[in-house]
Amino acid sequence: MPPHDMKDGNLLPDIHKILIIRTDGIGDLLNSTPAIALLRKNYPTAEITVLARPLNAPILIGNPDVDKILIFDRHGEHQQLSKRLRFFQDLRRERFQLAVAMQTASFPHLTTFLSGATYRLGRYQKRFKSTLTHSWRGTYKKGETHEVDRNLELVNLICQGGVSRELVFNLSSEEKDDAQKLLSSWNINQDTYTIGIHPGGSSFDKRWPEKQYAELADRLVMNYNATVLLLCGPDELELAQNIQSTMKSDSIVYAPKTIRELGALLSCCNLVVCNDSGPMHIAAALDVPTVAVFGPTDHVAWHPMSENASIVRRDMPCWPCSAHKCKIGWECTKKLPTDLVWNTANMTIEASQK
Repeated sequence: MPPHDMKDGNLLPDIHKILIIRTDGIGDLLNSTPAIALLRKNYPTAEITVLARPLNAPILIGNPDVDKILIFDRHGEHQQLSKRLRFFQDLRRERFQLAVAMQTASFPHLTTFLSGATYRLGRYQKRFKSTLTHSWRGTYKKGETHEVDRNLELVNLICQGGVSRELVFNLSSEEKDDAQKLLSSWNINQDTYTIGIHPGGSSFDKRWPEKQYAELADRLVMNYNATVLLLCGPDELELAQNIQSTMKSDSIVYAPKTIRELGALLSCCNLVVCNDSGPMHIAAALDVPTVAVFGPTDHVAWHPMSENASIVRRDMPCWPCSAHKCKIGWECTKKLPTDLVWNTANMTIEASQK
């Protein structure tokens, strides 16, 4: 990815502790890692803490730009009001000089204010304008700007210089070794052409149908003598098993125990095929050749940030809607032909073998 270059902002004085809030999805946090890197570059001696949630926090393990990871678990540890009050009291005691709300929801904006930070940065919203000292007032039309660049433009208000747009997801040698051992238990070795398929996603509208995934998997096995690894989340096991039972070829179904294990397994694949999802962004961060199926989401804003990734989508007159309700039954996703994904997979495989 080429370096990010924008108009320089004004550096803030006496910044020793920085709080970054990103408590939404896996892909959201991953697409914030270049902005975190820009903050590290401009405030090299500051201690950077990221406030995340249980789902996405593990992706920051091993990130050299992050010193501490805090977790806010609104459905678990911090469900009770008393626990939430204690959490914010402890947060305030950290005495951050800078707090950055990386998302537009109410929680991160209120958290910047409750943190007591001297400087509070976020995207301008009228209802939360009093919570911020520095507001980014830009607007984006759909289909124009990637989320990585949105985050970089936000922190560029208080930063100078450029930074790479590559996502950061670092695996330890132990995690890679454990993945190789697991693959070996399935008789998969370095000579095996391994294709990882992750058919899940955060919502139904983003999921390409099981039948099409099965058809694609069979073609990949037949044409490339590939071993197909059907990966899924713990609540998506039935989805993966349905694809396996529909396939004519053999495949392996596995639900990784953690996001880290999923990343390690994806890193061992020669090709990954998936929906617009968190695993898609993990594969992109690991620079694994990837084919991603897009439906109603803005693919310009959320396409996988990797030169080894390709997307497949239907151009619909109602795009982009990002709608969880659809009057025409999400034809953009559900009626996407197998041939389109197959052709893109072929081109991606050929490009990776050059």
